[in-house]
Parts: sequence; C-alpha cells; structure tokens
Amino acid sequence: MPSQPPYPRTADIVPVKKGEPGKTETWYELRADHPKPDSLISEHETESEALDAKRRYENQDIS
Repeated sequence: MPSQPPYPRTADIVPVKKGEPGKTETWYELRADHPKPDSLISEHETESEALDAKRRYENQDIS
C-alpha cells in the first residue's frame, strides 16, 4: 500500500471519453502526483462526484 502523501495534497480532475465512437460517455478521473506523477486516484461518472472526491482528498482535516 502506498504511503500517505504529504500535505498539502493536490489533485486534478481530468475528463476522459470512454466507449465506442458514437456512444462515448465522459467520466472524470481524479489524478495526483503521489505516489507517482499522474497517479489515478479514482474515477467518477459525474463531475460533481469528482469534485467531492477532490475536496475530500485535499482536506487534511478529514481522515
């Protein structure tokens, strides 16, 4: 299991198109630079879910 990243933690939300041409959906990936550059933290079906995950990931008061 990777170590806990140092604070302040930062993450980016990256929209990704998935599916066959003409039937694509947009998913949102939460990516951070720990433990490796551009590490995938989580995937979300909606942007609001991804924003919530980003807030929780970056908030050092939440464990």
